[in-house]
Amino acid sequence: MNRKLARQLIHIAAACMLWLATLSYAAEEAIDRAIPSSRPSSSESPITNGPILPTYGQSNGQPASSILEPFDPNAPPRATIPIGPNLFVGGYTSLEGETNRHYDLSSTFSKADSTLTPIFAPAFAYEPNQYLQLYVNPVLEIPIAVEEIEDRSQTTALNMNLAFLTVKNVVPGTRLQVGRQRFIDSRRWLFNENMDAIRLGYQYEPFSLELSVSQLNLVQRNLLRREAEEDEEGFVNYYAYADYKFGKKNHIGLFALYQDQQRLGTAQPITVGLQSSGRLLKGLKYWLQTAAVRGSDGGQRIRGEAIDVGLTQAFDGAWEPSLTVGYAYGTGDSNPNDNVDARFRQSGFQGNSDKFNGVARFKYYGEVLDPRLTNLMVFTGGVGIKPFSKTSFDLVYHYYLQDHVSTRIRGSDLDTDPTGLSKHIGSEVDLVVGYQGIPHLQTKFVLGYFFPGKAFTETWHDGALLASILFRYNFY
Repeated sequence: MNRKLARQLIHIAAACMLWLATLSYAAEEAIDRAIPSSRPSSSESPITNGPILPTYGQSNGQPASSILEPFDPNAPPRATIPIGPNLFVGGYTSLEGETNRHYDLSSTFSKADSTLTPIFAPAFAYEPNQYLQLYVNPVLEIPIAVEEIEDRSQTTALNMNLAFLTVKNVVPGTRLQVGRQRFIDSRRWLFNENMDAIRLGYQYEPFSLELSVSQLNLVQRNLLRREAEEDEEGFVNYYAYADYKFGKKNHIGLFALYQDQQRLGTAQPITVGLQSSGRLLKGLKYWLQTAAVRGSDGGQRIRGEAIDVGLTQAFDGAWEPSLTVGYAYGTGDSNPNDNVDARFRQSGFQGNSDKFNGVARFKYYGEVLDPRLTNLMVFTGGVGIKPFSKTSFDLVYHYYLQDHVSTRIRGSDLDTDPTGLSKHIGSEVDLVVGYQGIPHLQTKFVLGYFFPGKAFTETWHDGALLASILFRYNFY
C-alpha cells in the first residue's frame, strides 16, 4: 500500500470515529437534559466511569465492581479474606489445557503438542491504613506433557507474578506503586505484562494521568531458577498516558512510549498515539487505536504507522445476537536496504486481546496465527450470541495480507515462514466460548484453525489447529 495513501486513510478513519463519538456524546447529553433522571445527592458516593487509571485496571487486590467483567485469565486475584490484623488473602486455582497441530503447515507426520498446566496462585495483601497496601502474588505452574513429538522439558515454575507497594490518596486522587505490577490497556494493544516499575497516577473526575518507568524482569521472575532469565526485548520503558472519559461509557486517551534497548542493540523507538472506545448509538460500540512510531534502530530511522478500528452492533431480543467488523493495518518496509525502517512495531509487551460482546477475552488478531501488527493487514468479521447473561459464543473470521511481501510474520506462533512470493498470508476461523454462570468459576474454550494462503506456496493447503480450555476457580 502506498505510504501517503495509508497515512491519509489512517487520518480519515481516526477523524470519522472521533466525530461520530462526539455526535453520540452530544445526543446523549441532550437526552439527559430533556429527560429528568435520578442523580446521587452530595452525600452519596459518586458514580465512577471505571478504574482510577487505564492500565491499573480492576485488579491488584482491589474490590471488583458489580459489573460482570470479561474473563481475563491474566487478571491478578483479589485478596479480601481476613486472616490477621490488616492482613488479607485470596487467590485462584486453575487448569489450562492446550493442543496445537501442524504448526509447520505440513500434511506429513508433524509436530503435535498437548499440555495440561495446573496453576495455584495465592494472593496476600497487607493494609495497615487507608494510605498503604502491600500486595504479593506468587504463581506455581506445573506443566504436564500429554502429547509431544519433540522432546521438550516441562519445568515447574514458581513465579513472583506481582509484588508491589501502593501509596494512595496522600494527595486526593493520586496513587504511587513501586515493584512488580501489572500493565494493561483496554484492548491490550500496548501492554499486557507484569513489569518491575515505578508508576504515578492521578485522577480528577473524568480526567486521569499516568507516568511510569518500567523494565521486564529487572528482578528474576522464576524463584526456582538459579541462572538469570534472558529478556529478548531488554527495554527500559518510559510511558505517559492521559485519558478523558465522556458520556456514560466513552473515553479518549493519548499516550507516548519511549523505549531504550539496554542489552541487545541500540533500538530507541518512540511511539505516540490515540486510543478511544465507547458507544456511538444504542447497542453500537466502537474502538479505535492509532499510533506512529519514530526513533532509530541500529543506524536506521524508524518511520511506521498503524490503525486498528472496528464496530460491534448488539441487537435486542433472545440470545442478544451481535455483529462485529474490524480492520487493522501496520505498515511494512518496501525497501529494507535504505536507512529507513518503515515497519510499524508494537511495544513487545502487548497481548492483543479483547471481547466483542461476550464474557471472555480472546486474541483478536487470531488465536492460531497471533501476529504482531507489523507489515500486516487484518480484516475481521464476527458473530456472537449470549444464550444466557453469563454465557457467550463468538465465531470470528480473519483474513490476512502483508503490506509488502516478506519471509517473516512478526510474532507468529507458526513453525514455518512464508516464501516472500505473495502477500496472501491466509485466513483463520476461531470459536470462543465463555461461561461464568457458577459463582467464582470462570471457563473458556477456544477452537481455532488457520488456512494458509499463497504466501506458503508449498504447503498452502495444509492448515494449523489450536484447541484450548481453561477452568479457573477464584477464592476471595
